[in-house]
Amino acid sequence: MDTQTIRDLFPITKVKIPTKNGEKDLVYFDHGASTHAPQPVIDKYLYVLQSAYANVHRGMHELSIKATDMFEEVHTIIADFLGVKDPENSGMHSILTYNTTSSLDLASHIFEEKPGDVLTTVLEHHSNDLPFRNRGNVHHIQALDDGTLDMENASELMNKENIKLIAVTAASNVTGYMPPIKELAKLAHDHDAKILVDAAQRIAHYPLTMKPLGHPEHIDFLAAAGHKFYSPFSSAFLLGNTEELDNAAPYIPGGGTVSYVTQSEAIYVKGPDRHQYGTPNIAGAIAMGASLNFLKEIGINHIAEHERELLDRLLKGLDEIEGVEILGDIPSSKRIGVVTFNAKGIHHETVSKELNDREGIATRNGCFCAHPYVLRLMGVPKSEVMAMRDEILKGNHPEKPGAVRAAIGIYNNEEEIDKLLNTLEAIIKDHP
Repeated sequence: MDTQTIRDLFPITKVKIPTKNGEKDLVYFDHGASTHAPQPVIDKYLYVLQSAYANVHRGMHELSIKATDMFEEVHTIIADFLGVKDPENSGMHSILTYNTTSSLDLASHIFEEKPGDVLTTVLEHHSNDLPFRNRGNVHHIQALDDGTLDMENASELMNKENIKLIAVTAASNVTGYMPPIKELAKLAHDHDAKILVDAAQRIAHYPLTMKPLGHPEHIDFLAAAGHKFYSPFSSAFLLGNTEELDNAAPYIPGGGTVSYVTQSEAIYVKGPDRHQYGTPNIAGAIAMGASLNFLKEIGINHIAEHERELLDRLLKGLDEIEGVEILGDIPSSKRIGVVTFNAKGIHHETVSKELNDREGIATRNGCFCAHPYVLRLMGVPKSEVMAMRDEILKGNHPEKPGAVRAAIGIYNNEEEIDKLLNTLEAIIKDHP
């Protein structure tokens, strides 16, 4: 498919936004937060709601059988998209969850009782850090001045500490930087540890494969959510090592997780249902599978190439606007299409709001649930960080540092990049 054909499949691209300059076409650069569903995915979702709405498993009527078959197929679709060959014998299976945070929390639950500490990074979204802090000791790999991961520090920590798991993002939601996952996987396995990858930001934008268990660079666990790859909200997954998943206590014991229950005993099932408690988001999960099939049909390499061209155009344009400061100094070859920036002397909230109010341009602003990384990139002194902490503990609301984020998606085009650049330049000129 060409770019315009793909764009035409997204109803959201027809939306108009009221602005101070009249009605404008929506220009959506908030793909890092959530993506919109294309028509084929919407159609699948509506089909389930309208023609196959029933609870899955243990139902012998036609609707339940139909819903169960589509729901179970999602596991195969996930495995196939991430390069897992022969899913039934691969030693890996997926758990369907509700968002990336719930997937990562499930992973932290699985590793809680194992001896050792967790090694994560300062780049992480809070969801790939705080669940592990909640269940044990956590160490952080630091970032270099350019925003990339300090791999020497990673090696030092692996040699110094008793690490059972490396938890790392596949792409930063602040800079788009892609850490060297293969190198980190090998580092983990060389120290008899596992690796968990938060693929939320990368899965829809750049290739990523699990590799077979036993390969030195294989990924043990991978988490992502449908709303990051053009699917409706509230459906996600954790794909991982079957043995580890089956040996862990059920995440939330209850309906659907058991094989047999007496008044004194519960026998829990193996496989996905061990951790898929209660009634799942059936329609959302099936739509999530449809979105992965949609991306596969287009080709993830094609998507990456298209978004890289737009990223280069955006980076070049921002670099030419006086007063714009980009967070991190990372070449486009090492990042997905996420750029975070500030306009000198203008608060990030003001910039983001005026982009919307003037031209209907949707961006995100703040610290993007990655406070340590943003503060590091902005060079905020530790004394200031601690002063803000003290004020918050007192119940006050100090103004926090932050930036504006533009995240490119599959249906964006050059005209939209130029509109963002031109509008930003106008905002800066109007705020001397």
